[in-house]
Amino acid sequence: MRERWNVQIRGLVQGVFFRDTVRRIAARYEVHGFVRNVGTNVVEIEAEGAPNVVNAFIADVLAHPPPGARIDDARSKAVAVLDEAGFSVKGDLRHSIDE
Repeated sequence: MRERWNVQIRGLVQGVFFRDTVRRIAARYEVHGFVRNVGTNVVEIEAEGAPNVVNAFIADVLAHPPPGARIDDARSKAVAVLDEAGFSVKGDLRHSIDE
């Protein structure tokens, strides 16, 4: 059984190699999905895999941000499973999630 979670992290998360750090952590956990910038000071992660693996991955990302990063808020929600393979760093999505 797989599940997929969308996580939006707000804080000092751009210009500090946050997305690359998430990609490296994802490789260790073998989760599938993506990470991208979605607005000023917001990074979005979608992670898919076994429930215990996805939970551990998210906890690791939140506990070990790169040097210089600061996490002010993180919100997560379950989303539809896509049976996606691999984990990628996507380009910026230029909109604010506040709107």
